[in-house]
Amino acid sequence: MKISDLLPVRFKNYALCERGLQVNTFKQIAATLRTVCEFTRTEEVSELTTNILRNFLHNGRIERAWSPKTFRFHWQNLKTFFDWCVKNGIVKSNPVEPIERPKLEKRLPRCISREDAQKMLYHASFHRWTYEIERTRNHAIMATFLFSGLRHQELLNLEIGDVSLHGEEIFVKQGKNRKDRIVPMHPRLIPILREYFAARQKLVTAPSQWFFYSIRGMKLQQRDIKRIYQTIANDSGVYFTPHMLRHTFAKLAIEGDLNLFKLKEIMGHEQITTTQGYLSIATDNIKKSFSKIKLL
Repeated sequence: MKISDLLPVRFKNYALCERGLQVNTFKQIAATLRTVCEFTRTEEVSELTTNILRNFLHNGRIERAWSPKTFRFHWQNLKTFFDWCVKNGIVKSNPVEPIERPKLEKRLPRCISREDAQKMLYHASFHRWTYEIERTRNHAIMATFLFSGLRHQELLNLEIGDVSLHGEEIFVKQGKNRKDRIVPMHPRLIPILREYFAARQKLVTAPSQWFFYSIRGMKLQQRDIKRIYQTIANDSGVYFTPHMLRHTFAKLAIEGDLNLFKLKEIMGHEQITTTQGYLSIATDNIKKSFSKIKLL
């Protein structure tokens, strides 16, 4: 049985309809499998033994300098596919399971400073964008990342009804792990979103269901956000990504004494231990407390 025979219909239907995986997750699994086929020069599922898959993963780790996280990512994609193959009697056992995964590196979340965040927002607003709506929209996008901690895809998926300026809250529908949550608007974010919403209402184009959309009324894509933040980064001299702004939000929230359990809900974390990881980078409170300690 060939992977190219299984992937487009049978496994895709299972992944999306039964497992309820996101479309992007299925595409990532498919990409891993195609890479395996190129590396091994075979599409036959029965020929992909533990040793062959181990060689593929080891090659990625050594020759392609994969991080432990990348190794585990491909390992998990392969395991998901072969678990399905076992359930459907295509193979007798999962060849991925005997392969050990490397431990993840414990790295601190990357943030930008308070000063750089202010500089970034300034350039987002005062860059010479082609259209006025671009200025208010791009400023609002960067401010939303910074003041709400939304993930990249969560911001792209926001619909017009998800943002309540009256209620001063953002409804994140089916975020990571398919969880809904409500994110309160920070006072600094409210006037920025009001300005964007007013500019949006003046457009003569047909109204869009998406809160942030292109000049032509289409849903923004990740490549659009990348173009926007890279333009601002080049202008301001501040290197950042949307995920770094999410980390910065969490850091500043903890330094502002926001309760960890409240922050967990705002960030949409599954476990409190994930939120606690930001304690290591929220150093302002630690420095203030430490300066009061009499050591001698």
